[in-house]
Amino acid sequence: MRNILIVIIIFVIIYVFLVLRRGKKEKGPEKISRCIEILGLKPGASRDRDLVIVWHPDRFEGNPRLRKKAEEKVKEINAAYEYIKSFYFKT
Repeated sequence: MRNILIVIIIFVIIYVFLVLRRGKKEKGPEKISRCIEILGLKPGASRDRDLVIVWHPDRFEGNPRLRKKAEEKVKEINAAYEYIKSFYFKT
C-alpha cells in the first residue's frame, strides 16, 4: 500500500511539473521564434505583409465562418508583427 501511495505522489508531482511547464508564457527568443513562424518568415526576409492581404476578412464576406477565422488570423499576424517590430526597433 505504501509503495502505491509513493508512486501516485510521484506521478502527481510529474503531472503538475508538466502542466506548469506547458502553461509558461513564451518570452524573448521563444516568443520571437513563434512570431516568425506565424508570419512565415525566413532569415533575412523583407518586411512583406502579403499574409494580411491573403487573410483580410473582407475577402470572405459571403462566408461568416471563414470571415471569423480570417479576423482571428489577421489579429494573430498583426500581434506577431508588432511584437517583432517592438523587439527589434525599441524606441
